Amino acid sequence: SAWTYDTVTTNTYSLTGLSNATYYHWQVATMCEANGANNSSFTGYITFTTLIPCPDPSNLVASNVTYNSVLLSWTGTSAASTYTLLYRESGASDWDTTVINNTYTGTAVSYTLTGLTSATTYEWELITTCVSSGSSSNIAGSNFTTALGCQVPTGLNVTNILLDRATMNWTATSNANHYDVRLRAQGGSWIYMDYIFGTSKTKYSLSSGTIYEWQVRGVCSSDTSEVSAWTTLETFTTLAPCSKPTNTNVTSITTTSATLGWDPVASATSYDVRFKLLGSPWGSWVYTYGITTNQLDQTGLTSGTWYHWQVRAVCGSSSNMSGFTSYNTFTTLSGNRLIGGDTDLAVNLNIYPNPTEGIFNISFVSEEIDNFEISVIDAFGKTILKDKKQEFIGEFTSKIDLSQYPKGMYMIQIRTKDSFVSKRLILQ
Repeated sequence: SAWTYDTVTTNTYSLTGLSNATYYHWQVATMCEANGANNSSFTGYITFTTLIPCPDPSNLVASNVTYNSVLLSWTGTSAASTYTLLYRESGASDWDTTVINNTYTGTAVSYTLTGLTSATTYEWELITTCVSSGSSSNIAGSNFTTALGCQVPTGLNVTNILLDRATMNWTATSNANHYDVRLRAQGGSWIYMDYIFGTSKTKYSLSSGTIYEWQVRGVCSSDTSEVSAWTTLETFTTLAPCSKPTNTNVTSITTTSATLGWDPVASATSYDVRFKLLGSPWGSWVYTYGITTNQLDQTGLTSGTWYHWQVRAVCGSSSNMSGFTSYNTFTTLSGNRLIGGDTDLAVNLNIYPNPTEGIFNISFVSEEIDNFEISVIDAFGKTILKDKKQEFIGEFTSKIDLSQYPKGMYMIQIRTKDSFVSKRLILQ
């Protein structure tokens, strides 16, 4: 083709406006006079070829979309040094960028993009950068949407909490194949329970009175290749063994009633009391269940009668109860007069001072000759003092010292051949 000429005063010259992918040759001659009267000859040809433009990627395809990844593929060029991948959640203002080195000898290229958000639509573009001819245009691929990820279970709760077991429950997720549960005593090592196909798990052989931590996750594959995050930490406490009540006592004894009391048990939710006549068969117990205070007003008793009773604590359920306490024995009152034999014997029983700090007096009057037995009984039904009077008539007085005995309630009893009377004494 025709030569193009130019004159320069330096030893370099930049050519512009050339056609791409085109062969050119050029020569240079030296001018030693400004008017061109003294020029050298031209050099031999120097040849070069302008570069081929870096081609745009084509056939952009998104496939194998999961909840957090996608396989991107396209047709590139063997002249590429790198591919620049731009992607973002649809409508977002900023792009995320990943540079992919071209390690392929051909033009079929693919790349797995990971770390995506589930159930989200993404936009993406590609740019090819060639070794020596710059970069291509930005080419957009079709939008793709990630799948719904393996969901974290919700609705966690614990039921059937006993001394050695508890049932952990949760709400089913829409895409779980099964569930995994992990459990530990607070701060301890995890115990794993996997392949649970329902929405609850009962764990046995737990320690009583212990705080446990637990979590559950959904598994959306038949193995563990696709799992949700673990739920937040949940806790429960197994029941502590229910302790027996202590310091049983009987107060406010009348001829037909008495108040049965005991010290509260910290973990008790209610109490059961049983009582029967002293010496009666085992099957004659009378039960009162579900008492929510630490005393029971027992009514409907028979005057001048011995009873014994027991109480147990219930801590949350019938599966966590204490044993019954030992027997507490008491007798109801029968008034101040004694009737002896088949006659109208009147006996006036006086006990004073009452309450007492140790020493007290007993006095009564027998209007007919009779045999008397005088006893002092402690709150557990044990006789601590006894005195007998044979063929006695008239006024009886006696001073008794209980200062060496425990404080509490005592019963003063007088028996004849045919009669019985009892009075309560409080030792302070």
